[in-house]
Amino acid sequence: MNSYGNWAVLIDNYLFTLYLPLAGIFWCSVLHLVNGKWRYEVRYLMSSATALFPLGFVLLLIILASGGKSFPWMNGETFGQPLNGWHNTLFFDVRQIVLYLAVWAFCSYFVKLQKKDYPTAPAADRRRFRNIALLVPFVYCIYGTIVAWDFEMTQLPRWWSPIYAPYHFESMMRMFLAFFIVALYFLRTRGVLKRPTHDYVFNYCAQIMLALTIIWTYAFFMQYLVMWYADLPEEMFRYNNMMDGPNWFLFWLFFFMNSFIPFLMLIFAAMRTSPALMLIPSASILMGTFLEHYMWIISPRANDLDHTPFLSSWVDVGISGGVFLIACFLWNMRMKKDGLYHDQATAKNDEGATA
Repeated sequence: MNSYGNWAVLIDNYLFTLYLPLAGIFWCSVLHLVNGKWRYEVRYLMSSATALFPLGFVLLLIILASGGKSFPWMNGETFGQPLNGWHNTLFFDVRQIVLYLAVWAFCSYFVKLQKKDYPTAPAADRRRFRNIALLVPFVYCIYGTIVAWDFEMTQLPRWWSPIYAPYHFESMMRMFLAFFIVALYFLRTRGVLKRPTHDYVFNYCAQIMLALTIIWTYAFFMQYLVMWYADLPEEMFRYNNMMDGPNWFLFWLFFFMNSFIPFLMLIFAAMRTSPALMLIPSASILMGTFLEHYMWIISPRANDLDHTPFLSSWVDVGISGGVFLIACFLWNMRMKKDGLYHDQATAKNDEGATA
């Protein structure tokens, strides 16, 4: 068992737990700002993902407490590169905790205002919600940039890419839609949702995922192309570790699962309009994204791993399975509390939302 690989799996789980509620609020905001009529069918389901913020905070504290086990630079393993002010343990811990709590509070406030956004609501309430919705994309991109830097890019000190942050949080935008499609499909199959969601919701999500797949492929290729063409060893170090290291097949696996597989499926209307068939590209994106971020985390030390640490031990499986079950429990409890199931009271003021 490789402890570094185990901690990388935990960080990967943390990123998923963080971005599910964060990206959920992002898409609620975007659908409101573009006046998407279908938002009334999905926005409360999407925003209920904020139930995962407490779990994410616990995972964050565990990761921060691990110190050098999760971030080798804290133990002085800098690969010959000097550390800058950004690589300060106290500063690192404080900014992670403060920013996480601030974003959590902001998203909770958004959810509170969203419940007041219905046709007969006072104009002041609707205007306040619109103003907060305008801020959400900025909060998402700024905070997502810091998360990308701290948990992935600066795992290797002095390695940087100007496109890495948007590459990171754009990947998570798409991951949420893939997860939402899978969750929505099984909720509809069980017949537990009080408000119906139509098949066109899957089609709309699929079209967005197709566009994001093209953007992800472009960002990935451009990031690699600039470093490869410059032929700078210190820049290509991470790519070489992933592509030529002992776990090279995981690199190509996540690339194909994130790029070619969903693209070649989502370009067909028959695939996009079938909720059942949409499970295939969605599952590919979910697994590919999990692998993608795991590989970036371990890339500085990929050649030190003489076996495949990814989910190769009961520790990895236990971490991922435990986080998944707790997340499902918290999300399910929030949906019950919000009255999204048949056996719960109707969500306040939501009846007039589609008027």
